[in-house]
Amino acid sequence: MNSNRKLKNLICVVLIVALIFSLTACGDGEPAFKGHNVVLTFAGENISLGEVYLYANTVIEDYESVYGNEIWSTDISISRDATANMEDVTRRDIIDNIVHIKLLKKKAPEYKVALSDDEMNEVIRATDSFYEKLTDDQLEEMELDYDTVKKVMEENAIAKRVYDEIIGEADIEVSDEEARETTFYDLYFECYAVASSGDVTEFSEDEKAAQYERALQAYNTLINPIESTTNDGTSSKKSNSMNIEGLAEYYGLKNSSYYTMTPSEIEGIYGKDICDSLYGLEDGSYSLVTESEYGYHIFYMKELTDRDATDNHKLDIITSKKNSYMEELYAEWLPKIDNGYSYEKSVDFGIYNRIEF
Repeated sequence: MNSNRKLKNLICVVLIVALIFSLTACGDGEPAFKGHNVVLTFAGENISLGEVYLYANTVIEDYESVYGNEIWSTDISISRDATANMEDVTRRDIIDNIVHIKLLKKKAPEYKVALSDDEMNEVIRATDSFYEKLTDDQLEEMELDYDTVKKVMEENAIAKRVYDEIIGEADIEVSDEEARETTFYDLYFECYAVASSGDVTEFSEDEKAAQYERALQAYNTLINPIESTTNDGTSSKKSNSMNIEGLAEYYGLKNSSYYTMTPSEIEGIYGKDICDSLYGLEDGSYSLVTESEYGYHIFYMKELTDRDATDNHKLDIITSKKNSYMEELYAEWLPKIDNGYSYEKSVDFGIYNRIEF
């Protein structure tokens, strides 16, 4: 997967984690502004600099702790042929996340979501704990107060409750086949050389033939058991089948390795014919010497369905489907709740930019 796309996807994760402490209660009361600067107005509600800062600050700290403070000048891929500045992307995602919270809160009556006394008490405890950690500089410069922190806590809680109701009704499921991850070993006899300059030179026909012979020797070693003498003087046959990595070392095959991939990834790298042949193997079995445009391969099928990798991939797909499902709902709700809203026109960037990245 493209590393830039991973970085982009992490933004949404961090936004959720940043406020996970707050997903326990909500109210729909009026915001306490007292003259606070407004970053944007959505559905008739003024959203203050302090409120936006609560969402933004943890995102900033989390990213910089991993990637350093130069991350914000990085350009990331946002589509096949387009890139964007990381700070610009993150700023927009923060505002989008806030708008989504507001949309979900507006839907609370429709889904009959209300908070219990216990949940409200948890909000108060979480608000107290978080507010105590804010510095005097943060409180003054970002115009923060206790009521703003509590408001964010409450709204996130009700939003999560509504979100859970919606996703529960959607009944999103993913099959093992859809999420399958396959683990195999590629004993790879390459038929090209790469110079230190990066130039690639294809092997001559004689060199390719020599590689093919080496691949055949390796295959015979893998599938034919060897005879050894036991302590009592009798002989027994043991298979070399689990010594494929040793063969890679013996033949100096530095590009041989175990891989865990989806069927589409396998097909994208090796082609459909090889992909089909791999899925014709059984766990613990070997392919014949197989030719690709890159050279010769012997594949050892460790697990057609790698259970752990498949389960993790399944969670990723479910998360992606949930996000896509919710994005469709947000797009449907937005013009009904605030038809005039747009990020470019509704955000006061002069005030928003007081939050430094």
